[in-house]
Amino acid sequence: MTELFRLLSALWRAIIGAVADALEWVRKPGSKLKVVCAVLAFGCMVSGLTAYEREQRIEDLSAQVIKVKANWKADALRLQADVDDRDQRLAEIAATLRAEADKLRAMQAESAAALKALAQKIQASEKDAASWKARYEQRPDTCRAALELLDSACPALKGY
Repeated sequence: MTELFRLLSALWRAIIGAVADALEWVRKPGSKLKVVCAVLAFGCMVSGLTAYEREQRIEDLSAQVIKVKANWKADALRLQADVDDRDQRLAEIAATLRAEADKLRAMQAESAAALKALAQKIQASEKDAASWKARYEQRPDTCRAALELLDSACPALKGY
């Protein structure tokens, strides 16, 4: 244990001695190596600050990209929901229109049947009217005279 303590103590003295020698060397004026080291240190400091600034910009841009992607995804989901809603409403409208078209076809069929029945009734009534007119024209003379007397007695009923 004492040997380990002595080793650590010697190491510590060597580090402190190296730092003290470096400080003494820096205090001496007129060394070209010091100027080169100072220029290199300044260049390293500038490049380090530049790299740090770029890294900050990259982090900011990365955060903005993540935010934009999230906004795009939210917009895409919202637009897809709008499209789905529109499609659903169009499907409902199409179903309603189909139902109305079916009702219209049924009404057309009913109307056609009613028109056919009406045409038959008109034809039958025309037939009846023609038959009545034929019988009226073939009435006996006594009936004709009675109708003329009725026309003269009741002018309001004339043309019976």
